[in-house]
Amino acid sequence: MTPVFPRVACATLALVAAGLSPAVPSVAQRPETSVFTDATAQAGISFAHHNGASGDKWYPELFGGGVAVLDSDADAWPDLLFVDGKSWSSGGTPARHHLYHNNRNGTFSDVTSGSGFDSANFYGLGAAVADFDNDGRDDVFMTTVDGGRLFHGEGGNRFTDQTGRAGIRNSEFAVSAAWLDYDRDGHADLLVGNYVKWAPALEARCGLNGVRGYCGPDSYKPVAPRLYRNLGTGRFADVTARTGLDHPTDKAMGVAILDYNGDGWPDIFIGSDRVPAKLYRNDGHGAFVDEGVSAGVALSENGAARANMGVDASDYDRSGRPHLAVGNFVNEMLGLYRNQDGRTFVDVAPRTPVGRASLLSVTWAVFFFDYDLDGFPDLFAANGGTDESQGRDARATLSQPPLLLQNRRNGAFEPVNATLGTDFNRPMMARGAAYADLDGDGDLDIVVTTLNGPARLLRNDRGNRHGWLRVRATGVTSNRSGLGTVVRVTDRSGTQWQTVHSGSSYASQSELTLTFGLGDAEKVDALELVWPSGQRQRFADLARNRTLLVDEARGIIGDLPPPSSGASTLPR
Repeated sequence: MTPVFPRVACATLALVAAGLSPAVPSVAQRPETSVFTDATAQAGISFAHHNGASGDKWYPELFGGGVAVLDSDADAWPDLLFVDGKSWSSGGTPARHHLYHNNRNGTFSDVTSGSGFDSANFYGLGAAVADFDNDGRDDVFMTTVDGGRLFHGEGGNRFTDQTGRAGIRNSEFAVSAAWLDYDRDGHADLLVGNYVKWAPALEARCGLNGVRGYCGPDSYKPVAPRLYRNLGTGRFADVTARTGLDHPTDKAMGVAILDYNGDGWPDIFIGSDRVPAKLYRNDGHGAFVDEGVSAGVALSENGAARANMGVDASDYDRSGRPHLAVGNFVNEMLGLYRNQDGRTFVDVAPRTPVGRASLLSVTWAVFFFDYDLDGFPDLFAANGGTDESQGRDARATLSQPPLLLQNRRNGAFEPVNATLGTDFNRPMMARGAAYADLDGDGDLDIVVTTLNGPARLLRNDRGNRHGWLRVRATGVTSNRSGLGTVVRVTDRSGTQWQTVHSGSSYASQSELTLTFGLGDAEKVDALELVWPSGQRQRFADLARNRTLLVDEARGIIGDLPPPSSGASTLPR
């Protein structure tokens, strides 16, 4: 968050674009695609975050709350959980986390009352979702200023706090988290990205000209993340030290799970605030080795530690390798680290429109998603300043519009905000963000949370002029959520792939169902799934514009019905 703002050094390495099929049309040939409509009120969402600020400038007040996409009643439709802060005084405003159930018609119902989240009166920051006990119901880990809480899904939009029973005992200031099956034993493990050593008694005092202000991360000590191994009995074991993650040098803001070297084992990228980022390679034998420096992702290209807030990973150029996007502070620009060879990365942002478009932004959440369904992931950034960002650069503002960078299909991106409508470009103090097909029309909508303000649902209109295929993977031998499953889709334009993953963005969770844009392809030639267990499945000649439910043991078990057909209940 607090910036080091060096001058951008002259590049010594050029962007190596992936070779693409001549049949892929250029940007100039594209038809008009999406606009985003603010459908918050129409959808029935009224959540407003509050950070408890009353003038004392407590550090967590800067961070906001995230949003998680989950299936809270196992009907295969995405629901929404918003994470709230609270007042610091015992008699002040309590936390008001909100759970919204998807009505399958473009609207949501507030089902917070009786959900278990209505009595969760703690200062929340983010959330991560997976089915940790393989019972067919989504569970939630919520990060908090004092470590986090584990909520077990009971069905019917109800959750119970099982933190103590599960053996999770983290007391640190945690912002982001992710689920992953790091040892591929069929159970989802939990990574908690702790931020700094903070408690009210440790609050630093900062100010300028006698005026009290918020301190930056340099005022607080770093702290190690925590990795909890799922024992398969409803309990977890802290394996942080055993796996080599117990280095107290991280100030984790964002967490991304990716297999950057293609060896089949999930690796971890941790974006740390003003300290070097970490890229932990999974050695396949129960340990992680930090290769952030040698891989070129720990620092900026001229050796500076950046804010490293929101993070995500995706193969945006069909190179067969996952690349990294990292949100940063004003005058730091987005990081866009292209995976060169499974070992080293090059930040291509400073030499491209990605860097120029994001230079004055304070980017919290960032993710790849194919908003126009052309088969190439685009890049979204949710932006919002702080009083510190204004002090660093007079051109910076507190409320900032989001940024959407369209994939040009040749390894490059270009900003397209001007084509997306006035609702998309409305400035806000954004923090968390997630994507999902909330209305069942095939294209991906966006939910953004703001600091001490209302959430916004940006509905994607016209994105589904292109074809699409959505895949929801259910593990049997592998973990039930399908985490780590690689899904490849081949059509006439070539092959694209994604991995089912938790985490990414900032303090938020997007849907686990994968969306593939098909452009103008009339069908899917091949669909292939490679599960963490090693099981492989292949299906051919599939119709487009459908959501497939794929079971690891039984294959394709059906399609998710369209909105007018009502709900389907996933098999337990």
